[in-house]
Amino acid sequence: MRVLGIDVETTVQKAEKGLDNSPFNPDNYLVSCGIHWLGEETGEYYFFNHNTAEYDAQASYKAVQEAINQADILVGHNLKYDLLWLTETGFDIPCKGYCTMIGEYVLARGQKMPLSLSETAKRRKVTEKRSDLMEETFKKGIGYEAMDAGIVEEYGRGDVVTCLEVYESQLHDYRLPEFVGLRKVRDMMNEMLVALLEMEKNGIYIDMNKLEEVEKKFTEERNTLQTRLYQLATSVMGDTPINLNSPFQLSEVVYSRRILDREKWREVFNLGLNKQGKPLSRPRMSAQEFSRAVKSNSELVYRTVGKQCTTCEGIGSIQKIKKDGNPYKNRSKCDVCAGIGALFKPTDRVAGFKLVPSSIRDVSATGFSTDKTTLQFLLGQAQRKGNNDAIEFLQGMRRLNALNVYLSSFCGGMKRNTRSNGILHTTFNQCITATGRLSSSDPNFQNQPRGGTFPIRECVVSRFDGGEIMEADFSGLEFRVAGELSKDPQIYNDIMTGKDVHKQTASIINQKPPEEITKDERQQAKAYTFAPLYGGQGAQEAPHVQQYFQEYFNIYEGLNQWHDILKRGVLKDGTITLPSGRQFFWPNVERKANGRISYATQIVNYPVQSFATADIVPLACIRVQRAMKDRQVKSLCVLTVHDSIVVDVYPGEQEIMKEILADGMESVAIEVKDRFNYDMVIPLAIEIKSGSNWLNGKVIYE
Repeated sequence: MRVLGIDVETTVQKAEKGLDNSPFNPDNYLVSCGIHWLGEETGEYYFFNHNTAEYDAQASYKAVQEAINQADILVGHNLKYDLLWLTETGFDIPCKGYCTMIGEYVLARGQKMPLSLSETAKRRKVTEKRSDLMEETFKKGIGYEAMDAGIVEEYGRGDVVTCLEVYESQLHDYRLPEFVGLRKVRDMMNEMLVALLEMEKNGIYIDMNKLEEVEKKFTEERNTLQTRLYQLATSVMGDTPINLNSPFQLSEVVYSRRILDREKWREVFNLGLNKQGKPLSRPRMSAQEFSRAVKSNSELVYRTVGKQCTTCEGIGSIQKIKKDGNPYKNRSKCDVCAGIGALFKPTDRVAGFKLVPSSIRDVSATGFSTDKTTLQFLLGQAQRKGNNDAIEFLQGMRRLNALNVYLSSFCGGMKRNTRSNGILHTTFNQCITATGRLSSSDPNFQNQPRGGTFPIRECVVSRFDGGEIMEADFSGLEFRVAGELSKDPQIYNDIMTGKDVHKQTASIINQKPPEEITKDERQQAKAYTFAPLYGGQGAQEAPHVQQYFQEYFNIYEGLNQWHDILKRGVLKDGTITLPSGRQFFWPNVERKANGRISYATQIVNYPVQSFATADIVPLACIRVQRAMKDRQVKSLCVLTVHDSIVVDVYPGEQEIMKEILADGMESVAIEVKDRFNYDMVIPLAIEIKSGSNWLNGKVIYE
């Protein structure tokens, strides 16, 4: 078997946000490529575009293509990037690929570690990547195309050598008894790399006019919401100006308390990061100790009444006079009112919404936490108190945070990254998350809200005149996978009988019979239906929601028992192995004083999330793209998000694509059996929608 190491260097353009080294930027081009056969002492280096090097570009293309044609396996670190550039430059890649970043990621078994070639080389004690050759040149803003050709070649040759040594080191590890089972999932991820490569090349077509409309609606909603939130904040704070973008001030509005000494606050609650950049461990405190620590290190905030500063007459600045009697050129800030122009006198009424932190986990360096998870918990507290203004404020802040993300990450990200031809080429990342599920960037479509109502989807349309956007989505995949792995008979029965589990959730939460549950109540309950699958206990929820979490494991007793088995197994050897062979390892797991297991949420979360979205969904993508190639369709696979596959359907291919998606996804159990020798018991189901855009598709199959 012939193994060829490969590495490309390209130009990089300055972009609005960072740097752009994409082959889809028309100003970028391939500079050079290094290749090296495994087992040979020296490799070859070829230039395609360089300011000073002597080269024959046509001969370089021919030599690299001939080498690729002779290879059985092409090896690279972050190989998808190299293949993307090679294929976009006209090369044909008939051989299999092996990405050493994927190889290292799978061996990490869920543990976080740096996966760059440089860090991987250090960890494996092989020839280190020569980053020092380029650092000073890069700092000067000089790209590969303008660097000294000898330095570029030395650097490029060195990268390929390092990569091949990492490859051999990894193969040694994969032969060890404890890691042999990881090979199949490693190979599957390398196949998925090719599927993702096709999606990135195809990209999605963006209706920029519709994007402008969506952005305008989000902006208008945000502006209206901000005005209302400031009204609510002012109503409980008095005349003191409030900046809701300040974590300190937002903390005061929500909790009605202000830190006395920030340094002492950090010391008491052990806030900050250690030398490794990880959060310091919080001190253990009983509820009484926590309450006393909060009260002794913070003070109540009182509403204020403002009046005009008489010193500056409300201007905020004063005119000082020189000794010679002439005024200074510039006015000086008023020391009395600190330049505000008003003085604020505290009243005897406590300000803010008077919500109470529940434990030390609610403490932050700015006072108290106001992240979305904490705001959701506080919402339950406000509901129990019947504090309608606090309820509206907290709901509004959660929505405001979401709108800010939508505007910056999605609207802004799509505008920045959509090319002049209307195509957006998002980048998929296989080696970021601990569970193996995909992330994406520029923008991160995996981070969009679940469900099919996100307005941004309306901007994704077909590039073909008369084409459609078709999405096939697994139905309740995580619930089915949880039943598959836990062998819970009740989950199996609920799936086979078609029980509406979201209505069951709503029934428990709202204490109403299922037949009386409204559509809105069912929709609101979806957020909780599968939370227990991932280790959720409902500790920060309202009492009626906490009751649901308690009853959930009474209904699905087998799932609860499986969670216990997982925890005991990790306590024994630190490892969980999935049917695919994928493993997760926790080297420092322990039983705490309260009887709970460290990393308990991860231990019950990772298996379900990983087998569903890191194993089953990728296998479905591979099957679908294989069938599309076999049947020579003109439609394009463009995205995979959460549990779905999105296709830009060529006119007239709606029926054939419906068949391909239905078979490729519903019959993925065949692929699981062939690859992993595992027989799935619970059947998988999908829903297919198709329409003029990604948002407004109609159901054509379920």
